[in-house]
Amino acid sequence: MVEFHSKMNTLGEGVVTMIHRALDRVERDGMEGLVIGNEDPRTFTAGADLSMIVRLVQANDAARLESAVRGFQETSLRIRGAPFPVVFAPFGLTLGGGCEFSLYADRVQAHAELYMGLVEVGVGLIPGGGGTTAMLFRFAGELGPYAEADPFEAVRRAFQLIAMGATSTSALEARKLGFLRDEDRITMNRDRLIADAVARVKDLAPDYVSPPPRTITAMGKDGLGNLHYAAWAMREAGQITDHEVRIAHELAFVLTGGDGPPRVVTERDILDLEREAFLRLLGTKETQERIAHMLKTGKPLRN
Repeated sequence: MVEFHSKMNTLGEGVVTMIHRALDRVERDGMEGLVIGNEDPRTFTAGADLSMIVRLVQANDAARLESAVRGFQETSLRIRGAPFPVVFAPFGLTLGGGCEFSLYADRVQAHAELYMGLVEVGVGLIPGGGGTTAMLFRFAGELGPYAEADPFEAVRRAFQLIAMGATSTSALEARKLGFLRDEDRITMNRDRLIADAVARVKDLAPDYVSPPPRTITAMGKDGLGNLHYAAWAMREAGQITDHEVRIAHELAFVLTGGDGPPRVVTERDILDLEREAFLRLLGTKETQERIAHMLKTGKPLRN
């Protein structure tokens, strides 16, 4: 089991390194699998360490920023691609990067009291650790069995969820929003959460096969136009700011695979777009102001 104890259990470079070491050890020692959880009474994780991001921005260290974001994405992919089951055991506050990592786990064993969400838009960003990509693939996968389904529905659903920064008020609502799947389970008794997660690993381990790489048909310019119109309508109605229109356009570009024709793309193709959009937004004055305000006050800034 991996357990981390930073302030608000934020995910900095040290925590990411520790997850990789744990994955290495489970594989090297032939263990059954890995549980990622902790015993904090309130917070599974508040997400990525924003103070680390601010330090890199202030140092104008573009190479290390890009490396840090890529490192988060590679951790997500490694969690999914490990040759053994990985089970997350979230509870309480599970935001940003913690939500992203859980989307790549084989199973989630969640406590009933779960405040889970991709809230990066509140600091002027989109989910950059694989969360944007994961929601697109998850919602598209749910449409897979229905030949008559409109593929734009998966894009629209992911766009709305991320753009609104939706957060669940319970594990049942997290399932309704799409953060949890039908095969993910809910523990009512907090004291049983880790034990239940360990039991899931033991259930999955005997005949476990890691999932194959994923592809999707990107909608391209047609889907992008629809989302741009939605953002324009919200701005005209006074519901979002000019910078939030910029965030929406970046999010739309990722979810539709860019401004091109419909085509089959890999998960890494979308992750590349996600990382580039995250870094572009991070370079804007408005996003930097939002991050600084969040670190200072703990509250989002609408600029």
